Amino acid sequence: MKKYVSKILILLTIFILLTGGCYLYLSYLLNQFHEKGVKKSDIDHLYNTEQDSLDINNDDNNEEQTGKDEQLNDKSSNEDQKNIDPYFKMIEESDRINILCLGIPKSPPLADTIIVVSLDPKKQLVDIISVPRDTYYYREGYERPGQKKINASYIGKNSAAKAQSTMNAVRDVLRIPIHYFVKIEYEGVENIVDYLEGVEVNIRFDMNYDDPIDNLHIHFVKGKHLLDGDEAVRYLRFRKNNDGSHSDGDIGRINRQQEFIINALNKSLGLEFVGI
Repeated sequence: MKKYVSKILILLTIFILLTGGCYLYLSYLLNQFHEKGVKKSDIDHLYNTEQDSLDINNDDNNEEQTGKDEQLNDKSSNEDQKNIDPYFKMIEESDRINILCLGIPKSPPLADTIIVVSLDPKKQLVDIISVPRDTYYYREGYERPGQKKINASYIGKNSAAKAQSTMNAVRDVLRIPIHYFVKIEYEGVENIVDYLEGVEVNIRFDMNYDDPIDNLHIHFVKGKHLLDGDEAVRYLRFRKNNDGSHSDGDIGRINRQQEFIINALNKSLGLEFVGI
């Protein structure tokens, strides 16, 4: 019995060491792709420092102004906590884990779907936050209209660098830390849905869209459907009909994607997730 317990303890120790080592290595690797001096948990402008904007240009009043500045600095050091924006204070104290999920097509190399899954371990809640792919996001040096959208932030020398670039962009837009990312391509979505033996959706209007260049053809009649993998990808990509009807763009697509995700989770886990 003692030998049996000893073997279990040895195996657990090895497992913990390997897991901890992998975590530290991956954390180190991911941090290489952040901008210089920025960590993934940073939130800019956490404090309001009004004294930074003081204008000290009058030479005749330098001594007097310096004394005032010292008083302001002393006062500021004691009141920093009072000046924290409640929103950022709440985020800073939160135990939430935010995971960026990216849907990437083979071509063009853009983040076609951007979703943040926020896990609250204390309350055992999961929130799904979709970021419209056409959200305005300006970066110096990227001046063409298509480059000013957040889906164009998916750039870099390799997959990890590209994902990290979009993590930074989403962090800047939502003002929350992004801890991890998951990247999935259309083929991966197909495989997951086929593994689940289909996902049921309620299509609320006839869908008819054709894009010969992308070889994309979406044709569904109104009603309930059990979609296989290929059908699911086409359904999730729909944004408008050929005749311009039901042109709800990315906002409508987001609603359908979130409903689809909830249906897939309910089927795979046997639980009852609900949407708002």
